[in-house]
Amino acid sequence: MGPIGVRREELFSFDNQCFSLQGMYGPRLARRVAGILADERRFLQEQIAPLTLSEDLKHAEDHDYLSWELMRRAGRHGRLTVYAPKFLGGSGGPTHLLAFMPLMEEMGAVDCAYTGMLGGHLLGLSVLLINLGFLTRTLEETVAHQFDEKPYVVSLAITEPSAGTDVEEWELYPRAKIICHARRVPGGAVLNGRKVFISTGHMATDHVVVAPFDLKDPRSTMGIFMVNREAKGFELGRKERKMGQRAGPASELIFEDCFIPKERIAHDPGDFPEHRGVFKNALNLALGMSRIAVGAWSVGTARAALERAFELATTEKSQGRTLIDQQWAQAILTNMLNNVFAARSVYLEAQFALTLSALGRARAISAPEFVGRPPVSRLVKMGYDLLRLQKMLGSRWFRGQVFKRMKATDEDGMARLQYMSSMAKVAGSDAAMENCHLAVEFLGRAGLRHDQGLEKVFRDAKLLQIFEGTNQLNRLNIFDNFFARHLPGVKVYGDAPEAGK
Repeated sequence: MGPIGVRREELFSFDNQCFSLQGMYGPRLARRVAGILADERRFLQEQIAPLTLSEDLKHAEDHDYLSWELMRRAGRHGRLTVYAPKFLGGSGGPTHLLAFMPLMEEMGAVDCAYTGMLGGHLLGLSVLLINLGFLTRTLEETVAHQFDEKPYVVSLAITEPSAGTDVEEWELYPRAKIICHARRVPGGAVLNGRKVFISTGHMATDHVVVAPFDLKDPRSTMGIFMVNREAKGFELGRKERKMGQRAGPASELIFEDCFIPKERIAHDPGDFPEHRGVFKNALNLALGMSRIAVGAWSVGTARAALERAFELATTEKSQGRTLIDQQWAQAILTNMLNNVFAARSVYLEAQFALTLSALGRARAISAPEFVGRPPVSRLVKMGYDLLRLQKMLGSRWFRGQVFKRMKATDEDGMARLQYMSSMAKVAGSDAAMENCHLAVEFLGRAGLRHDQGLEKVFRDAKLLQIFEGTNQLNRLNIFDNFFARHLPGVKVYGDAPEAGK
């Protein structure tokens, strides 16, 4: 029950807003998804919401402060692995895969900064999909240490001081000023260079680092390395001073002749010369997933602005009457609600585009039925334990099959994923910013008070338009994959060299 007697679980319930999911999944799976979202909402309201404003103030007072209490609560309630099924070493059920994007919205509706903290960890895990053996071991490590005072989390390190936007789009790689690189040595590789703006960097035990073996040909030689925080030759640099999302640290990582043993190299393209170029589809799938997630997270933030404006409108007065009783106020709140629903429809469409692209049309149609029957029971019957499963998933044969599947991904389907995921990110983050503008202008001084929460939501929302490719870059990606692929003579990225050259 909120301060005005409004039950959020009723106002923004699964039944009131996720009609396409209910229609696609059918009543049985829809009930499971609704139950997962209700459980997440309870956890967020009871465990995370009470800390959001106090943690934000602690960061304002002490730049070196880290929000370990938020991470501890996430770990102790299984939130660091609940998005991965048990047969891959996670702690969640298969139905969590269907609920993943709406779960991101629920988190964003409570605390954008907390969502960013978990997002950094989840992004690192998502890149390890390129090596499922590595992923299962990392999830197992996360589960083993989720109750620690400082739980095990990972970060994903791609962005560099002189290569930010350029490493978010395949077409821009040839002119990206990449500095961080790897060199093969006996027993492994050596990393040199820097990464910046790395989410969760100062909290991560391991860093998933993406860097090429050849700076002159990054697209064909991109490797993925697991760098422990205690590794010789690695050190943390500065922690960025951020206006918003303060609880989620953005860090600089420095590598100086940092040796990475072979067993901690998640992907070396030299091991699979027959699958040269598979990194392109792997990158597009990872970006597709992460941009849809940011879109969902942004819709949650747009909803947070609406919820807070709605609550304050029932108590704040203008000309002797509460705002909620005045038509002009009702119209503004309705516009904010329209923004939430419109942006949500885009990320849900994008989620289906991701399913179609990753699984293919035939598999995507049967995906809800497949997820409804957890495969873990079949694996147990086949005699697999997690160790044997890790060995099989990390084998060269299995990884080769994954790469073969990636290379065979339908080109039109991948293009659809690209423009839909970028559209979800742009629509969601723009809606979040517009709702924050509307809410602050609507409420005046009340909207600027830190203790009301809206001021923090406004500061947090801006970053959503920037990371995972700025919204301007994503607009170009939408044009490139929706319009330009039908217009061969149109250049989208200026004088960028053509792909593959």
